[in-house]
Amino acid sequence: MAYSVTASVKQELAKPSGAEPINMFILNASISGTDYKYYANYNQDVYGYQLDSDGEFTVATQLYTGLPVSFSPVNTGVSGEISDISVQIPNVDRVVESFIQTQNYLRGKDIHFVTTFAKFLPSGDSSKHIGSTPDKNAVLKEKLFIDTTMSDDSAVTFVCRPKFTIKHIQLPNRTFGRECAWAYGNRYLATECDPLASVNSASFPTCDGTIGNCRARNNLKRFGGFVSIPRKGITIV
Repeated sequence: MAYSVTASVKQELAKPSGAEPINMFILNASISGTDYKYYANYNQDVYGYQLDSDGEFTVATQLYTGLPVSFSPVNTGVSGEISDISVQIPNVDRVVESFIQTQNYLRGKDIHFVTTFAKFLPSGDSSKHIGSTPDKNAVLKEKLFIDTTMSDDSAVTFVCRPKFTIKHIQLPNRTFGRECAWAYGNRYLATECDPLASVNSASFPTCDGTIGNCRARNNLKRFGGFVSIPRKGITIV
């Protein structure tokens, strides 16, 4: 794929030796709008540039969380097609796990892959400012969309594709997990959980999605989870 890059980037790429590029990425963790999560494959948190609601960089600075993130490079075939890209984020503290489970595993949401040199990042007085000649235009950015999400005890993995490769594919409307994924509490929304409004909502105003809660409400036949999935297994969406 061809990129339009600034003269600064071309000069840096042409150097026989020097600083390695920094790989960063930005994940949109909102189903209906924008809630960007910023990460950098770096040994500390660093300041980078902030995206606006249209997915374009602004001059505003944003702290990127430094993590040992691994992802496959952006490759193109002879016809210009872009291959799938896998991103792995450490899952030890379960931060990423928490928001993917509440946001339908982010299927179809955008993710931005960013490559730049440290010198082009924002400069400042703190140790997290590692830029020396800030230039938000000296950045390579590729926007893809999350097609599949997998998680286990060690990492959350996103498999991403260009939009044109998934826009004609009907994505599954189910996720597989030990807990029930059906909506609960509103008879107009809970069409899978309680279509006949037989659960006493006054006695049971909420539900945590476990099979025990479903049994207590005498609604076991409508349980939408898969309790046989091992707790340490991989969740496939």
